[in-house]
Amino acid sequence: MKFAIVIFGLEDVAEEISSKYPQADVFYGVEDLDTDYYEFIFLISELGGGNGEKLISAIKMLNCEMIIFCTTSTTFEGLVVSRTQAQEILESISDFSGAILSGFLSFEEKVEAAELILNERLKSKHKL
Repeated sequence: MKFAIVIFGLEDVAEEISSKYPQADVFYGVEDLDTDYYEFIFLISELGGGNGEKLISAIKMLNCEMIIFCTTSTTFEGLVVSRTQAQEILESISDFSGAILSGFLSFEEKVEAAELILNERLKSKHKL
């Protein structure tokens, strides 16, 4: 099953995930993404700034089934922006499927969360 991973931050997590799922094509943005070719699209992003805005734009443009994003801001202002961006995402997706991670999770915990979401999605596709 072919799926795409679109990255707007959390590059280290995305790199680890893509190495474990060779059937996934990795993109650093949506410019060259042919959505009709993939069975689903998995977005990975940070919130709290420009990457969060890119994620929101991609969500509005694409039919994304899986999303993972992480609030990594360490300042109060950044956390406020992260909260606002997360709220906008949740309001624009009626059937949210994915995870919202804390920036305080370890690298391994972030990778594990992404793997759990992807494995669940891949398992459900095989049942159809």
